[in-house]
Amino acid sequence: MLDRVAGSPVEQVYETARKAHPAQALQATCLLATGRDGFLAGACHAVHRSGAPLVALSNTPVEVVIRDTEQEPGIACFDLVLSQLEPRAPQAIPPQVHTLVVALRAGLLARTMDLAFLHLQDRESLGQKTLHHQLVKARFSDTSAFLNQLRRELAVVGSEGIVDSPGRLHNAIDTHLLHCAKLMGGHGLRDAAVHGLEYLSVLIRATLASQQGTGV
Repeated sequence: MLDRVAGSPVEQVYETARKAHPAQALQATCLLATGRDGFLAGACHAVHRSGAPLVALSNTPVEVVIRDTEQEPGIACFDLVLSQLEPRAPQAIPPQVHTLVVALRAGLLARTMDLAFLHLQDRESLGQKTLHHQLVKARFSDTSAFLNQLRRELAVVGSEGIVDSPGRLHNAIDTHLLHCAKLMGGHGLRDAAVHGLEYLSVLIRATLASQQGTGV
């Protein structure tokens, strides 16, 4: 996928998360953040493909040891598992990792918005196109404006720096993901649909972005 995505590492991660399989997006984030193939591992947990190499967020040559692996139903549809890791000594996280994790979650948000739009575009409610309802239009408009602003902010920062207050951006992504999920209603519960992407994004934040990227 990366060989078909142009632009900075931030833009490559965003576009891969938006258009490719989520597992590919996680792998691309690791490669662009560390130069190593695999999946990023937080301090205590990792979301990854079973059997794939794990790379510490610090990008240091430390061994990441799996203590236990859970077959999480919410992410199994993405060919992903959640593993608990053996504790490691805390290490500094390179700034670009913070930035690329934000870009990853932003791309997943864009993907959920695309899915919600495709789901609603031919539907009607109360004799009117669902997409024409004011609340629906407002939610799509708000999320689109947020993503455009976030991409501009990430472009200014680039892959070598850290975004201002990443926790603020992660909170906003959480809010917009919830709005997209509500647009889908029960249809978003299907495998690999919006609610699955929302859950995956929450796990990514918990494992890779909690406490400014140290993981849980």
